[in-house]
Amino acid sequence: MPMKKWECYRCGHIFEGEKTPDECPDCHYSLTFWLEAAEPSVTTVRNFVKTDPLMIDSNESVFRAAQMMREKRAGNILVLIDGEPKGILTERDVLNRIAADDLLASKVAVKKIMSSPMISVEADDPLQDAIRLMAKHRIRTLFVTDKGKPLGLLNMRSIVGDQFRVAKSLES
Repeated sequence: MPMKKWECYRCGHIFEGEKTPDECPDCHYSLTFWLEAAEPSVTTVRNFVKTDPLMIDSNESVFRAAQMMREKRAGNILVLIDGEPKGILTERDVLNRIAADDLLASKVAVKKIMSSPMISVEADDPLQDAIRLMAKHRIRTLFVTDKGKPLGLLNMRSIVGDQFRVAKSLES
């Protein structure tokens, strides 16, 4: 029986074996999950993109953004300037830039802490390329476009969540 092939999402190293190591033997990155290597993947970003992300104007307060994220159980929110997507605000931004500095969220505008410019990917790009882009920039959320037009957001939560659903369905 042939061994499974696994790919490091950071450097692309292919590992063969039944069980994946905790660290990539090539780039020595500590990995919590590996991508199952396949012949040229047909899985694209489009399969995982959230096309109806929360949106907020850049002049709104971080407090309002955090309330919206809590209400909708979302980990990020797309930030608009003059009605156009220009940044992303994540739970980590709120934690690291507001809570950790003991700032008053109701007094800080979203535009002050949003991540901008956004790192983007095309909807029809391979999912593995998007994951490598996230690893390269040390981010968890990408802005997704479809032929250059805004489509939505892709984040690690949606990718991993889908993999959990697939694994659970295989158990049944």
